[in-house]
Amino acid sequence: MNEPPVVWPLSLRLFHWVSAVLVLAGLGLGVAMVQLVHDPATRFELTQTHKDIGITILAVTVLRLSRRSFARALKPESAARALLVAAKATHGALYVLLLLMPLSGWLMVTTTPVRIPTIVFGLFALPYPLMPDLALYRWAHAAHVTLAIVMAALIVSHVAAAAIHALVWRDRTLTRMWFKPIQ
Repeated sequence: MNEPPVVWPLSLRLFHWVSAVLVLAGLGLGVAMVQLVHDPATRFELTQTHKDIGITILAVTVLRLSRRSFARALKPESAARALLVAAKATHGALYVLLLLMPLSGWLMVTTTPVRIPTIVFGLFALPYPLMPDLALYRWAHAAHVTLAIVMAALIVSHVAAAAIHALVWRDRTLTRMWFKPIQ
């Protein structure tokens, strides 16, 4: 009889799936508000929601990385060195992007010449410690868009790898991050 898989702690599994939902919502909303919404009032409201999502992603990522520092890594399912290196690089890049995406968005709103306060979930104003700077705003905007494209590509890669683990190799990699063992 197979022994049950060793899974990540529940807190890390929850952080993972909350992050996934927030990132997909943030990316989807970001694309929709820029490409599809032309009404300024609607776009303004969507932008405020997008900023709330970004701040939440940043907070969840900081908590996740803090919690992760206390958890031992699980033994990898694959022994192939190239796959281990690719997995570590992808995970590392995703964590970096989970930090840089919200920070580049914050840099955009803090340097834009149009100073609209960011009221996080209607509770408190996000500080803008920098003065308006159009050149820096444009750089932050380009970085934010580029990082979003890289994030989307890495997500596709991450999901494809999870599918390969589950459906082709039939190992326990996906099960370790799932809420219940997959039969």
